[in-house]
Amino acid sequence: MMSNVNLRPIQHSAVNFGRFGLLRGALAVLLAGVLFVVSSAGFVYASLSSQFANRVVKIDDYASDEQNKATPDSFEGRAVNILVVGTDSRNGASGELGAGDADDVPGLRNDSTMVIHVSADRSRVQIVSIPRDTLVDIPACKHRDGTTSEPTTDDMFNNAMVYGANGGDEPEDIGPGIACVRSTVEKLSGMSIDAFMVVDFAGFVNMIDALGGVWFNIPERIDDDSAQLYIDEGCWKLSGTHALAYMRSRKGQGDGSDISRIGRQQQLISAMLRELQDKNYVTDPGSLISFLQAAISSVNVSPNLGNASADASLLINVLQNIDRSNIQFVTMPVEEPSWDPNRRIPSEPMARNVWNALKNDQALPVGTTYTDGNGAQLVVPDPTATTAPSTPAPTQAPTTDPSSEGATTDNTAQSASVANNAANEEAAKQTAATCPPKNQ
Repeated sequence: MMSNVNLRPIQHSAVNFGRFGLLRGALAVLLAGVLFVVSSAGFVYASLSSQFANRVVKIDDYASDEQNKATPDSFEGRAVNILVVGTDSRNGASGELGAGDADDVPGLRNDSTMVIHVSADRSRVQIVSIPRDTLVDIPACKHRDGTTSEPTTDDMFNNAMVYGANGGDEPEDIGPGIACVRSTVEKLSGMSIDAFMVVDFAGFVNMIDALGGVWFNIPERIDDDSAQLYIDEGCWKLSGTHALAYMRSRKGQGDGSDISRIGRQQQLISAMLRELQDKNYVTDPGSLISFLQAAISSVNVSPNLGNASADASLLINVLQNIDRSNIQFVTMPVEEPSWDPNRRIPSEPMARNVWNALKNDQALPVGTTYTDGNGAQLVVPDPTATTAPSTPAPTQAPTTDPSSEGATTDNTAQSASVANNAANEEAAKQTAATCPPKNQ
């Protein structure tokens, strides 16, 4: 039910876009979902295709020879890895909306980064978020003036785009910037990236409003002055402004960390995808066009994603027919290094296990915590355990990965047990049954 407490208006002037976390990731997933809908439903319009073509970013001049040769143009019959980068720029529309002064925080940053893995059989989508404060090795990256940055070690992950763009924040800097992020992610993950999206969050509010808002269950009252969000627990239809505030809310919820915020945001992203799945674009194509126009204006894409009618075999059945339990959101396992509590490092071997699973197009490793498309937070159970879980999980990968020397696909150290799986699944079902209310 809708709660009857005061929901105060959100002041746009108070928005701090540099703290959005997965906001741009949410937008990117929505855009990926739109692409799925467009291809599988067959709604390809010349005007929209033209808009997509205008949003294409070419990075051939900045990619290594190995990258240029690594991926064929067609996605047909194979697994696909899509890099999604949300930029933190204080220039242009973002600054006008309250992101802050470009003089204070210059350049482009990959503030939010995810890898969307679509399995070869199109039955599974795994979405891995990389925390921005993770310390990684950033390779040498080519600039648009022909110079090259120096490779660095143990550097903050969200500096990759800064180095590639050479400190610039003009539209022309997106190409070298995303090329550097791509190289960094490939080095971190050990797998090839096939395509990319770069998200400008300035159109996020309009896009959510074009979707008609998002029904979402707020588990407990939020009083967050920094996000200007004051809302009681209960089922709400969030407008773009309120969804934006929830995405950036941090101090008023949980332990106030970015990692805990990522988990809450994954819940909201799941709700957004369900909103897309529940739309009937066959009987209401106008709403699809409206949403697409808002979405396209907020994203730059690689050439192989720039044609809305291409590679339908990649997208067919993915959003419309995939079981929501096989849409899985994961945060790359990280831990606090002993020398700096404000940074994170990959938690090994658990982080490597996750990347190996994607690289080998397998299910998530045993013990991995994830949020599924129904909004349930679950732990991958061990299929060889004596006591089977009450609710079956998606087919699991083998307990060892012969293609990776010394590797294992056991991530049980990440979570104590799977004892809460059944309860969490039931809670998600109950939420879905009551939010949105039946009379809506």
